Amino acid sequence: FGPGAPSVVRVLDLAMQPDLPKDWTRLERTQNALSNFQQTGRLPGLSKQTLVVDPPADHGDAPVGIALDVDTLVVRSAGREARVALSSREPGKSLPPWVRMEDAELARPGNLVTWAVDRVRAVPWIGDEKMQLVKAVAFTALDFVQRNREHVTGDTGAADIAADLGQNKLDPTARSIPVDPEIGWPPAPLEPWVTPALPGEGAWNPQDHDPFVRTNEGLPPAFLTTFIRSDRERRATRVYVALWDPRQIELHMMAGTVEPKGATGEAGPGLIPRTPEVMRRVVAASNAGFQALHGEFGMMADGVVYLPPKPYAATVAELRDGSTAFGSWPEDVSIPDNVLSYRQNMTVMVLDQKFNPYHRVWWGGTPPGWADKTHTVRTGMCLTKEQFVAYFYGADIGPEALAQAMIQTRCSFGLALDMNAGHSGLEFYKVAPAEELGSLGRPLETDWEGEGDVPGIDGYRFRARRLIRGMGLMNFPRYIKRESRDFFYMTLRHVLPGPSIAPTVQPPRPDEGTWRLKGLPQHGFPYALALTSLRVDPAHPEQEARVLAIDPRTVRAAPASSPAGGKVVAVVESEGPKAGGETVSIWHSSGAFSVAPTAPVPDAVRIATGHASGAGVAALGVEDEGGMLVYVELPVAAAANGHALEELLKRLGCSSRVVLDHPLRVALGGDTDLGGVAVRAPSGAGAVRLDRVDAANGRRLFESTPIVPYDTWYPLQQKRIRYFKKAPGAAEPSGDGSGQ
Repeated sequence: FGPGAPSVVRVLDLAMQPDLPKDWTRLERTQNALSNFQQTGRLPGLSKQTLVVDPPADHGDAPVGIALDVDTLVVRSAGREARVALSSREPGKSLPPWVRMEDAELARPGNLVTWAVDRVRAVPWIGDEKMQLVKAVAFTALDFVQRNREHVTGDTGAADIAADLGQNKLDPTARSIPVDPEIGWPPAPLEPWVTPALPGEGAWNPQDHDPFVRTNEGLPPAFLTTFIRSDRERRATRVYVALWDPRQIELHMMAGTVEPKGATGEAGPGLIPRTPEVMRRVVAASNAGFQALHGEFGMMADGVVYLPPKPYAATVAELRDGSTAFGSWPEDVSIPDNVLSYRQNMTVMVLDQKFNPYHRVWWGGTPPGWADKTHTVRTGMCLTKEQFVAYFYGADIGPEALAQAMIQTRCSFGLALDMNAGHSGLEFYKVAPAEELGSLGRPLETDWEGEGDVPGIDGYRFRARRLIRGMGLMNFPRYIKRESRDFFYMTLRHVLPGPSIAPTVQPPRPDEGTWRLKGLPQHGFPYALALTSLRVDPAHPEQEARVLAIDPRTVRAAPASSPAGGKVVAVVESEGPKAGGETVSIWHSSGAFSVAPTAPVPDAVRIATGHASGAGVAALGVEDEGGMLVYVELPVAAAANGHALEELLKRLGCSSRVVLDHPLRVALGGDTDLGGVAVRAPSGAGAVRLDRVDAANGRRLFESTPIVPYDTWYPLQQKRIRYFKKAPGAAEPSGDGSGQ
């Protein structure tokens, strides 16, 4: 990878074998033993520890030296030394930050079929190309049988689709969500490609009352599902679509413990981060791209490059602002600073609703030179023209049918992902502390539903469901555990309004504590503002406080006297605290609010200044988890009651708070106060304007990458880093490099 890349140290212990998880079955233990024998010549295998050594910033090419001191590994680099006790059960416990040890926990082997295919493929005299030939012949024969069966029987697939969806028969969509013109969600239904359409075909099913799918309270469901048939010659074949709003859902990449195999040998953790703030918001996960063996298409996760990007490869990326971006990588393979993670797979399948602009001949699962007629499980992902993100799953389709489903879904950029049963699928999750998850209220349908403890985080349980009942994804529920192959996982974003505030004064008034969104100067979605009112002091039930929440990711703060930088969300001004006492301020910078005595960063803009505690008539707080700014003010005539205000902010999860002696002067949209009365916008020296900015969403990336001919992109994508090594002067390996 050149200067600045980490070095990898592997320690092999022939006298020790890794511990297998206790819940592995006898079959899985046998599979593991046979894999060990094929790879090492020993059924028990051997213990492997991998250390990643980061170079110092000022010595990008510093060499790494290693030595053994009895049972301790000594690692030296650029004057630094680390000692690793190899005999310890936790050898990486006391390592310095420039050395990190990969988790040695094994991921489960695949199901018997997929595992056997990989074992046969690894036999030297068989190899990948012969394995692809066997599969191509088998799938071609199966396609011939299925095609003729459908012509004879007239099967439309209705019965199988109903079974996949957990229904006795297909019924028209029971309900639909009207399009909200303010946010453009949900999109219009899909136009069927095969006619006459089946009941419910192309109609969106909202996933808002599903006990397996987490939602953002107070908003339309972030996930919709449907099915569409996209092969007019095989009318029973179908593609299932899961569509999500990337303004509510964030897509992340996770490298597996085995795949993709990088040039340095560094592997990934293969585990969704085991922190409460992540686990509480996990909503789904799916397969990603091909194994590194089949093309070495690029992969970076959370800033760690496992495989460098390939020119003209179809790419989905997570940007540092949280956006999900799609595009064809340019010939310049340097990684832009705003890209946090990326995953590539072949060339773009659908561009602006047109199939195969780079004229690729085959799409995986076929030997070089064969026409790609393989009908098997195929998956894909796309950005729609409305800037939503879709995942596609077809159990028995060719590449053209997958592409046609993308076209019917109005995809502006679609890429093919992994393929074949067992390797591919999507699972929904709901994760929470055991006492919060509650009971499902009925027995699990274990062929596509699951529930259990979350490995690696005490006290948390998960509830999981496959996208469809007939999905053959192995090791279900798969991605909530440690995984050997890379995958995508999705989390709910922190967006307004959030849960309603439970009233403290009983009985509650109508809508007390319920957030209001409509009629406010939002200027886009996610919403920038949410407003409510409630009584905060049982001793004064006649006093109703106003509460305003502001999403820091939707606004930019600037002095009110500066030129406008967008549509005005609000103008605020603080009179400042009375003399005496220690003061603290609310600041905004880089899409975040914070509480500090002085500016946390040079470009931070002060919103208001007050006291950290005490009596007051207004207060501000920053939510610990979501980062929202919460402002609460008592009526003008009310007596100062800092205790009641602070208690409310505590209930809303604000550990950082500022108490004000005077209410903020607030002009929503620059002309309306919190009570809906027209006002002049504050204009004093301390007045701050909050302008609307675009929050994280779905977008295109590398739009200027040209469509180039086959003889330009193909040689660039054929270059290998680790696999298919050749002697100097030898010809480039044959084949497209596009397998599963």
